[in-house]
Amino acid sequence: MDDFMQPTRAFLDWFRAWPGTTFHNDIEIVDLRARGAGRGIVAKRDIPVDTVLFTIPRKAIISATTSELATLIPAIVQGADCKDEDKVEDEEDEDEDLSSSRQDPWTLLILIMIYEYLRGDQSPWKPYFDILPAVFDTPMFWTDDELQELQASPVVGRVGRAEADEMIRTKVLPVVRAHSDVFFDKTGVTPLDDDALLQLAHRMGSTIMAYSFSLDKDDEEEGDGNDAKTEQKDVEMKDGDDAEKEHEHGPNCDHDHDDESDDDSTGWVEDKDDQLPLGMVPMADMLNADAEFNAHIAHGVDVLTATAVRHIRAGDEILNYYGPLSNGELLRRYGYATEKHAFFDAVDVPWSLLQNSLAKQLHLLPAEAAKAATAADVDEFEDPFMLDREFDEDEATGQLKAPENGISSTLLSELPLTLVRQARAFVKVALRQQQKRREKALANAPKNKQTGKNGKNSKTQTPPKTEKELVAAGLANALKERLDEYPTSLAADSALLESGSVVAGSRLHSALRVRLGEKGLLTEAIKLAKLMELDAKDEAKAAAKADKDALKTKKTERRGDDDSQPSGKRQKR
Repeated sequence: MDDFMQPTRAFLDWFRAWPGTTFHNDIEIVDLRARGAGRGIVAKRDIPVDTVLFTIPRKAIISATTSELATLIPAIVQGADCKDEDKVEDEEDEDEDLSSSRQDPWTLLILIMIYEYLRGDQSPWKPYFDILPAVFDTPMFWTDDELQELQASPVVGRVGRAEADEMIRTKVLPVVRAHSDVFFDKTGVTPLDDDALLQLAHRMGSTIMAYSFSLDKDDEEEGDGNDAKTEQKDVEMKDGDDAEKEHEHGPNCDHDHDDESDDDSTGWVEDKDDQLPLGMVPMADMLNADAEFNAHIAHGVDVLTATAVRHIRAGDEILNYYGPLSNGELLRRYGYATEKHAFFDAVDVPWSLLQNSLAKQLHLLPAEAAKAATAADVDEFEDPFMLDREFDEDEATGQLKAPENGISSTLLSELPLTLVRQARAFVKVALRQQQKRREKALANAPKNKQTGKNGKNSKTQTPPKTEKELVAAGLANALKERLDEYPTSLAADSALLESGSVVAGSRLHSALRVRLGEKGLLTEAIKLAKLMELDAKDEAKAAAKADKDALKTKKTERRGDDDSQPSGKRQKR
């Protein structure tokens, strides 16, 4: 245990030595590996709300303004900050071979982290690097067999290892190679080959994904800082010595996107387009995080401040917040899943799956289905649709609340309105197009005894499904097809998780949590679609009965009218 905590004590001493830092006497960094959480900060005594837990001066942050790499290779910073196209062109003319030197904030921080890491004891942040992780549990580092445990989760398609490799090879490695004197000669490190550099860049990129904070100063953050929690994300990952650690961090990182429907984003490459400067913030990394939290970090002009958002009892862990991320997204970004983040679970349903299901109901050919989809009048055509669990949260106190209807066991109370509207628009257009095709066929067809002069079939047929029935049946079948993409059942996964045979915090354990949440949502969505289908059938039956009763009444009235005529007028003469 001493081997684990000794670097921690050295880090705390180093942190306190920085001018401008504070660390409250009633909190401490502890070993939480017994609960699968690595290092963390706990309260030694009760802590009132609004207590400042610790402060971090901006000078202690690893960033382009504090690392000497920015002065050694000015082009990488100028490229990251430059908005002047003429200036960019001038830089290209000066050295076309180093056009890759111009970095976005993401790759810029990767380069800075590589440089400071290679400096070893020469770096002012050496004690900080000593407690940063060397092993990560994000799916980017999983084996193929481990990835299969995620089954049909959308997380699998968003790992992004290949995209990250390409970004490193085209943006990071050329700079390191062009400035070997800075990265190797100056640091006294033997030059690394491309494979070793690639692995180091992946490690630094994943560290940034896990721990970095956006360093933008908003006006409201310079005030009371109460909006910082929603403006910035928590970031955290596993500590280097234990791969099972569920280390999670604070609400202060803006470099990730909150929109989970952004399916074009993969791995941590998605964050490279954010133009806010990024930095690594020592001590903020020590805070674990969960969906229910009791602290947040606000950005000030000169310092970042961690503050209690509610009363913290002695012995409680101080927790930060990543935002309302599903377990799938939490795993993809930070390498872990939690029971409470299940409140934010979500799963995608591709439009193609629903379109094909509706097309089967309507007996459409593929070309006809594509035409109907194109003609559907939908303002914002959504693809894929996201099913997400209902929840409510008190962001002021960091606490989750049961849904207002009080049914905490219910994940969904209704299907997404956009999903239903889009399906109805498709069916409406398809039915209209079918009607036009029938009318055209009837107009060109010869009259015969079967159809009669008005073209209607004289034989009794099953009434066609109504628009609502078609939509409901299509939804139910599409959702079932989506659920069937998972090779194991919800019941089997639940039994496996409850058996205790899967190690808590392991990759399989995280995969189980992810797929359980997704299957639960799909299962409830199927139930809702089937209820919708039953309602639509009942409504159709009621409408058919009403039409039949109306026709019967009309015939009765006609007979009554005939009987009321004078008998002489009804007799043949």
